[in-house]
Amino acid sequence: MSKYVDDVIMEETSDDSDTRKIIVRLLDENTNLDTIKTHFSSFGTINDIDLKTDENGKSRGFCFITFIDASIIDKIVEEVHCIDGKEVIVARAIPYKDRTKTNKLFVGGLPESLSEQDIHSFFEQFGKIEKIETVIDQETQRRKHFCFIVFDSTDAVEKVVNGKNPPRSVIHKIGKFRLECRKKFPEGHPIQKKFKEMRKQQMEIYPGPSIDAFGYSYYGYSSYGYPGTFQTYTPTAFSYGGPLRPNSQRGCFGYRPY
Repeated sequence: MSKYVDDVIMEETSDDSDTRKIIVRLLDENTNLDTIKTHFSSFGTINDIDLKTDENGKSRGFCFITFIDASIIDKIVEEVHCIDGKEVIVARAIPYKDRTKTNKLFVGGLPESLSEQDIHSFFEQFGKIEKIETVIDQETQRRKHFCFIVFDSTDAVEKVVNGKNPPRSVIHKIGKFRLECRKKFPEGHPIQKKFKEMRKQQMEIYPGPSIDAFGYSYYGYSSYGYPGTFQTYTPTAFSYGGPLRPNSQRGCFGYRPY
């Protein structure tokens, strides 16, 4: 079964076939199944070829190939491949369920009085923390009201957000403070691109500084840009945020903060 995310197809497959599957990108629009089979059958026995085509039957530029033997996949992806006179990109196919996972967490709504040690102490219950990234306002040289937490596994982030994908988020409380937590993906990731578009639409409706659901200003931060300077947390060095924004401002996606 296939799923479309931002017009890119990602496959949902069984665990067994995942280890035997590759994706081939940048195919010529005139490349057909026979050409693909002829090229890749020299590496091993092919179980299935799923070539994605448009309404005219021409290649959409990529396909999935499943082999019988999983042990040959490493050799295939290390090779340089040319099909119909064009160099193509070959990589392991990543299952759809894994494309929605990340080891990076966005935490918003950080108050001035909440230290980075407090943040670390709370979130380490979900998994081992590799680092905490804060963003420093270039004018005030103070920590902005959000941070990123990088865990050593994607499972930790799944626990924090209960498996929810952006723009959906989960609220966690540290003492009396409520923090907004959601997954953070690389900028080119389909989920992050979709979230970026939603933020853009929100800013068109409610122009002005980016305001989170708690009334804090991100001082120009959005899910897809970082004008500030990153700082990595260490237990002996803390930085604190700037002034709070009025709670009368509109929050994320047009919702009024409480």
